[in-house]
Amino acid sequence: MRRALLIFALLQLADLVTTIVVFRLGGVEENPLVLHLAAGGPVQGVILAKIVALAIGGACFLAAKHRALRIANIVFVGIVLWNLSIIVRLA
Repeated sequence: MRRALLIFALLQLADLVTTIVVFRLGGVEENPLVLHLAAGGPVQGVILAKIVALAIGGACFLAAKHRALRIANIVFVGIVLWNLSIIVRLA
């Protein structure tokens, strides 16, 4: 289970970094939840979203919600791959 939490944290970092690269290449945030958090700017919104995601991931770990954490990891692999595809298209 600790491995799933570590993977989750690394995927959050990968999402943050790739999203910032997208912003620097002229891309925009499409996630309405992140946009809501982005009052101070898009990077601040993504950072706040990552803090919330890590808190939820930590809660899943503490509550022994193994399956939820594994599913979240699969979802975030898809998000990071999507971000990479956007980077390729914008570069």
